[in-house]
Amino acid sequence: MDSRTADPVQSIWRELPEDTFREHLVRLEERTNAVPMDVEQFDVSTNLKSHHSGHLLAVNDEQGLANAFAFLVAVEEGAQSVAAVCLEEDIKATTLTIRFAAIDAISEAIQQALRRVTDAISGTSGQAFDSHLKVDELFRLVTKMHFRRILARFRSSKWTKPKFLSRSHKKPLWQDFANLSHRVQFLYTRREVSIRQSLEEQLENLTRLYSSFETVALDSHEEFAHLIRLVRTSYEFCTDEVVQEYARRLKNAGPTSQVRSALKTMRQIEKIAAYYRISNTLIRTSRLYPQYFQAEKLFLDFLAPYASVPTSVGYEDWAKTCHVHAEIQLIVYYDMHSSDAVTSNSRSHGAHNAHFLPPRVIGTSKYLCYLCYLFMKVHGRYPPANTHGRLYDQWTIPDCAEFGDEQRNFYKYIIQQMDKEVLARASEPPLWRPEPMTSRENLLMP
Repeated sequence: MDSRTADPVQSIWRELPEDTFREHLVRLEERTNAVPMDVEQFDVSTNLKSHHSGHLLAVNDEQGLANAFAFLVAVEEGAQSVAAVCLEEDIKATTLTIRFAAIDAISEAIQQALRRVTDAISGTSGQAFDSHLKVDELFRLVTKMHFRRILARFRSSKWTKPKFLSRSHKKPLWQDFANLSHRVQFLYTRREVSIRQSLEEQLENLTRLYSSFETVALDSHEEFAHLIRLVRTSYEFCTDEVVQEYARRLKNAGPTSQVRSALKTMRQIEKIAAYYRISNTLIRTSRLYPQYFQAEKLFLDFLAPYASVPTSVGYEDWAKTCHVHAEIQLIVYYDMHSSDAVTSNSRSHGAHNAHFLPPRVIGTSKYLCYLCYLFMKVHGRYPPANTHGRLYDQWTIPDCAEFGDEQRNFYKYIIQQMDKEVLARASEPPLWRPEPMTSRENLLMP
């Protein structure tokens, strides 16, 4: 979709030109290594300003389910794959619509894979079933869907790098496990020898499992079975109490380069383990809310993305286009439809749905960038769940002729408030922060 259809007289950028806004962003990036904030997490249930009555989903379950589906749809690598999800409840028809957004269009192949996942979740509602078998079935679907993405996460030799990473030369993840083992001796006393041995043994087993995957025949049945075992074992590793205590000690060990590297390795193992965790989350939630996870009760809807727009202002020389992030797409969509909200299912029948309950939170496949965090914070309708704190000056919002006066004026207000925050931070003494990991899981520690 075209994101620039407003007349210049009506533009949201009339009072504060977008180039001026972007120049201020670049100024802040220069003073902070493009990371104006530390990584933060927030409790959406306590920060929700208006609790809509009537929702069947608890707000934390809504957030967790939206995050899980956003993670599922982010199959490809790169910024274009970053996804956001909102959940719409219809309490009269007891239907649930899962609405997806991404910077690029979500391919038909991914849409079909998602439908297979939702069919697997909803196919046993109201029937007796073995939850462990169901999780395993779903886990296999998820692993197959993300096979290449998982290879990328542990930097397998079988992984074909995308063009934008062709010049990077990172060693396989399992070769970083030696640093994890080495850190153990500094974090435990002599009296804790049994704990040390347990940790070292688990790390040795994980190293063998990861490294031996490289010797398995390509595209073989054994290869997929090995990957299933690798992800499952990573999950068991991350949820082990001894490992979680090690991660906490590591986090408090001091900001040396070796510790930072070890923490990054642990975070990467968490991301691999997440594919099993998500399967558990989906099955658990479908059992808590069986009325939504039945045939003809669960619907998927995919927003058309906005086209990129050219820019001449950027922190990086290669940054020549701006994009509407997935979170902003969803917020704009619901702002435009809030007065006569209709679900995708009822729209297809031309009917107004008075029992539609708008989403309270936004799920994301990665933590919020700094500007999406600021936008949501000022907007006020959706509490930010987290932020990785990094600023991408290629960020923008739609400027559409379809906006009503109230929505247009509200967006003017938001970008002006964001600009004030950016200028205030840019006026502070320079503070260099390392680039954060933008996608994170929290199996080990918050």
